[in-house]
Amino acid sequence: MTPILSTVTASFLASFVEVVEAFTIVLAVGVTRSWRPALSGAALALALLAALVLIFGPLLALIPIAVLQFTVGVLLILFGMRWLRKAILRSVGVIALHDEEQAFSEE
Repeated sequence: MTPILSTVTASFLASFVEVVEAFTIVLAVGVTRSWRPALSGAALALALLAALVLIFGPLLALIPIAVLQFTVGVLLILFGMRWLRKAILRSVGVIALHDEEQAFSEE
């Protein structure tokens, strides 16, 4: 598998997960409230997304790729180290493990 094909596949699958989540939210709002606000909200969200892509898409091409890669890499390292720290603290017992039953009982 070429690197480009694997990148496209990963991006498509990640986007597909987001589409399923958005569809679930629209479905839940449509069933509990009514379909008009659910579908109008989805249409407005798609219009906003299209506008943001049209505005910021060309601007992204102006940033040198090395600067963009460095910025994304730094952000990934920062988030990863934060999650790693939390996982280590949970594994040694400093932070309590996440308890779903307790979270449900608090709601």
